[in-house]
Amino acid sequence: MRPTEEMAIVLTNDERRRRVAELLCKAISLSEAKRVVETPPSSGEVVVSTPVTTTPGDVGSDEHRILDYLELAGRGSPAAIREALGLSRSATYRALHRLTVVGHIRPGGKTRGLAYQLNDAEPPPHKIALN
Repeated sequence: MRPTEEMAIVLTNDERRRRVAELLCKAISLSEAKRVVETPPSSGEVVVSTPVTTTPGDVGSDEHRILDYLELAGRGSPAAIREALGLSRSATYRALHRLTVVGHIRPGGKTRGLAYQLNDAEPPPHKIALN
């Protein structure tokens, strides 16, 4: 084989279908996550507004978007969260750190396998009923 020739990857029909299904599932998941995170709530939904002042326990808009994404996806790596929400790398890590410190999410795994998920011990802020 000459160096300029590319090797063709041969897939069976079942492998092709499986790969197409995986890609469609990923695209639908990302599309649904973006739709949920970007659309404003309808008039019938109760919204907990973000306070104007910031204290260590406050959660900002990026944090709310990450919480919504994790609620929908179950868990996500920083790169997946960043890609789905369109955040910068530093903004993503800052928000993830704040959410971890406050206790809304918890990390799992190490370094390259690091993924975040909602803290099971505490319901998400928008699920807490107001009196």
